Parts: sequence; structure tokens; C-alpha cells
Amino acid sequence: MADLTCPKKEAWESLLIKYVGRGGNLQVLDVGTGDGFLAILLAGLDYSVTAIDPHPDRLEQARKNVEASGKNIRFLKAEAHAIDLPNESVDVIVSRNAMGLSLHPKEVYQEWFRLLKPAGKVLVFDSNWYLGLNNPELKRQCDKYRRLAIKKGYQDKIISKQPVSDAIARKMPLSHERRPLWDHGAFRRCGFQEIEVEENISSLVFNELEQILYHPTPMFAICAKK
Repeated sequence: MADLTCPKKEAWESLLIKYVGRGGNLQVLDVGTGDGFLAILLAGLDYSVTAIDPHPDRLEQARKNVEASGKNIRFLKAEAHAIDLPNESVDVIVSRNAMGLSLHPKEVYQEWFRLLKPAGKVLVFDSNWYLGLNNPELKRQCDKYRRLAIKKGYQDKIISKQPVSDAIARKMPLSHERRPLWDHGAFRRCGFQEIEVEENISSLVFNELEQILYHPTPMFAICAKK
């Protein structure tokens, strides 16, 4: 897993410590774990980690990466809006790039509120990855900066790595919403009391070419406390 052997590892670890601290064996969910990157970092910060993903192939890859890392992480196949765990059983919920293709984003944050203990925290890292499909001006900006990044040496891999077609992504609820503004409102409506937003963390987690490429859609961090 490349992220664990490059400077991004330290950047992501620093962000986790900044927003949720070190674990002390507290219970944390990594929702939409993908390859297990954040789950492994959280385990290294002394959290008791459960990694969740609805896709069996991703869970299998995460298991392999976790085994190679030597960490002890529990895995659970579940959708982000329907997690089979008791009320108020989790201290922290973390998610990276897992909300953009959700069919039920409002229900996701309601579910996470249910799962969190009093004073528990949610930490979301994400971007407006698909907003350009429904926003012509943003699409023009994305195309402009992609051309600039390629001119400066970026290897264009979007076609081979694209998880879903544009036609599908365009219909997703969050492909029509400005984030993190939408997330802030959704957290408030769920009942979260304290919400902290960092609208652009791209300089921390992207290399120079990626910062150019994703300039119109920077990565953000939003942390909400119950």
C-alpha cells in the first residue's frame, strides 16, 4: 500500500492526532475503509479499530494490508447508513472519500450520530469529486487544471481508476451539493453540537502535481462532536 511508505502517511497521521487525538484503546470505526489505510494508522495511534466497507473485495484487500502491517483490526461488511452495532457504542468515526457515491448521505450521518457515545466525534475527509458533472463552470476549471497538471508531468490515470461511470456518479445526491457546506448543515440537523471545518487540506496530503490537478476540488476535513 503506497500511502504507508510515503510522506502522506505522516501527514494523515498528524491530521488524525489533531482532530481526534490518540486512542487509549477507545473504539473507532473506519467507514469505507478501502485498502485499510486509515484503519492501520488509527491502530497505530492505540485505537481499537473496526474497519467497515460494503465491498467484499475491498475488505479482502484491507485484510491483506492489515496482516502485512501487523496490526489487530476487526472487519465488518456494512453500508455506511446501516451498521449493525449498538447505540452509543463508538467513540470516534472516521471516513475518507467514502460519501461521494452514497445513495443515502443524510441517513449516513444520522446513523453515525446513533452509534456515537456522548461527546463522541466524527471526522470526514472528502472533496467535491463529482460536483463538476452537474456544474459546468466547475467542470471547465477541473479540465483546465487537469491539462495543466498533465503538461507538468502528471500521468493521467482517471479513466482506468474511475470506480463508476459519470452517468451513475452524476445521479448521486452529493454530486449536486457544495461540500463541506452540505456536511456542516447535515451534522447540525442530526444534532451534533460542535463542528470544525478545514476547507482545504490539499497542501498537506497531496503532492505538487496533485495539488494542481485537484485545485478546483480541494480535499477538506470536517470534525463534528456529539
